[in-house]
Amino acid sequence: MTLVCPDCFGDAGLQRRIKDIRPAYQNTRCDFHPSKKGIPISAVAGIVDQVFRNQYTFGDYHPIYDDFVGDDLHGVLYGLTEADDGEVVAALADALIEGDDYWSPDGEDAFYTLNGSYVQYEANYEEHSLTWRHFQREILHEQRFFSQSALLRLQTIFDGLHLLRDGGNGPVVYRLENGDKTVQIHRARIANRIEEREQIARSPASQLGPPPEKLRRAGRMNPSGILAFYGAFDLDTCVAELRPAVGETVIAAKFELTRPILVLDTTKFTGRPKAINVFAPTYVTRMRLWKFMTTFMNEIARPCLPDDEHLDYIPTQVVSEYLTHLHKLKIGGEEKTIEAIIYRSAQNGNGKNIAIFGKAATVKDAGSRPKSFLSIENPAIEVVEGSISSHEVSRVRHAKQKVHSTVPKPESLYDGKDDELLF
Repeated sequence: MTLVCPDCFGDAGLQRRIKDIRPAYQNTRCDFHPSKKGIPISAVAGIVDQVFRNQYTFGDYHPIYDDFVGDDLHGVLYGLTEADDGEVVAALADALIEGDDYWSPDGEDAFYTLNGSYVQYEANYEEHSLTWRHFQREILHEQRFFSQSALLRLQTIFDGLHLLRDGGNGPVVYRLENGDKTVQIHRARIANRIEEREQIARSPASQLGPPPEKLRRAGRMNPSGILAFYGAFDLDTCVAELRPAVGETVIAAKFELTRPILVLDTTKFTGRPKAINVFAPTYVTRMRLWKFMTTFMNEIARPCLPDDEHLDYIPTQVVSEYLTHLHKLKIGGEEKTIEAIIYRSAQNGNGKNIAIFGKAATVKDAGSRPKSFLSIENPAIEVVEGSISSHEVSRVRHAKQKVHSTVPKPESLYDGKDDELLF
């Protein structure tokens, strides 16, 4: 049996994987680097096989060239592993062919063959989407409360979420700091009567903060009665999310953080993830999660329409509660949970919204609100002094969008052009 060592391959990820498993094997010399401990080539084939099947498939037949598109097995293995010797590649190819699990009597064909041509492809990593559909069906139509299987599905999907980074190496879970003047959250209400506007101006914390317990309506990420603070990072987006009619008056205020909060920024998933070595043990799981989060990002960004069934909100509501209360993260040596989710605006293409949950959603000094019998400590939000403003909507832009139905539904967008009156 051929024995190889990490130095037989140039790919750093594969080298690390070989070093990780090498202690489990007895002390034998590498056939190509005698001063190094070697392991059976079949062990390396087991690592390469997982990556190869996720990265390559058979090339199509090209009639003009009367041949199949792609590289042969040896050529692909050279590029994938950066092997330093043709004999290493030949031994690896033989080990893959020998370990290929297929049953020809059932019509199955070998995946590894010296006569095949292989091309690289991007795997779809749809496993989490299937898990999500099972989760949705269970909590909507089978068992909503105390479901261990639903909990296990969420744990499977979101495992390692805080480890993901975008193409610029920015984390998708991070601390939003208080004291950062660039982080201001806008929240507004339609107030067409002067009495309403004056009341809000007198007590913005209570009037623009989350409503009392019995008046809290269901949203995309919170069930009715559960505390949540929805805001936007700019005024135009904030007003657009209200979808006011022409002639209506909107009163708004800025809020800032009183303490750091841990956020999940789903807008990060609009781009590609940080490049990960294909031999990294977490490569497939991270790519699978990133793929799912691009779908989930769109799910939570959908606007809440007047004729929506609250049943449609349940899956994303459950996920928000899971992330807020049960999804424990180790951040800086401390156990934390996600306190807020940042998501793109459905009403303003470049805008971002934030939903803050739990105790963090409490507004400081919202004293005129009826108090709960449970005291809420450590609120994370307060009104920026002197930030109250009133806006009369003078124009609304209607953008037509093609949909797969016989009747297209136009989307109303606030265009940010208004007359501003400051209190």
